[in-house]
Amino acid sequence: MYALLTRLCLTATLFTTVLAVLPPYIKPCKKSDPDINKCIIRSIDQLRDKLSSGIPELDAPAIEPLHLKQIRLSRGPVGARLDVNLTDLQVSGPSSFKIRDFKADVENVVFTFKVSFDSLNFQGKYQIDARVLLLKLTGQGELTGSFHDYDSDVILRARKVFRDNDTYLNFERMKVKLKIGKTNLHLSNLFGGDTVLAAASHELLNNNNNLILDEITPVLETSLAELFTDVANKITKSFTYRELFPDN
Repeated sequence: MYALLTRLCLTATLFTTVLAVLPPYIKPCKKSDPDINKCIIRSIDQLRDKLSSGIPELDAPAIEPLHLKQIRLSRGPVGARLDVNLTDLQVSGPSSFKIRDFKADVENVVFTFKVSFDSLNFQGKYQIDARVLLLKLTGQGELTGSFHDYDSDVILRARKVFRDNDTYLNFERMKVKLKIGKTNLHLSNLFGGDTVLAAASHELLNNNNNLILDEITPVLETSLAELFTDVANKITKSFTYRELFPDN
């Protein structure tokens, strides 16, 4: 009898310890919750501040700012060539994401949703040698700008992995399809600082921003997908599937 009671006490202690593992900033969602989609969105919103600055105890990186090492744009014939090299881009605003149309298949661990941002601001360095319409653009210096009306379709899928006598989740790279409504760009030191030519060039670039967007968008899609997938896996590596999505 004593042995049985000891075993029960030990089991209860272990069970309590498991339940206490989740930190207060991670809110589990019961699989039986009829509003589990709303529950998951609330959990993500409560995690927003942590996501912005990073979670050192889980080795999860900060999502602010997003760093893009290089974007090279090179296209067109010699007479209408676009050759732009963007480096060391720092993008601020990823933590301001808004989630909508969220649909969760918790059993198969597939999440589909839309993510939007009011704006993403960026700064970095540029080198340009291009001809846009009748204007030849040359120069190098600092680049600043912003994306507006930014929207995306997202699919996030995970595999259940059995490890350490329990089940964990491992996410595949997130699939992100971006739609960017408008971009504003400013290139310092364009034409060696000639303000008249620079003003005309900025107006032309911003009125034809699809030239830049067509090249930047795939890089942003890949970078955002890799960043958010990495953060998701750092979190799920530390907690079991049952802790994150308890049955009851």
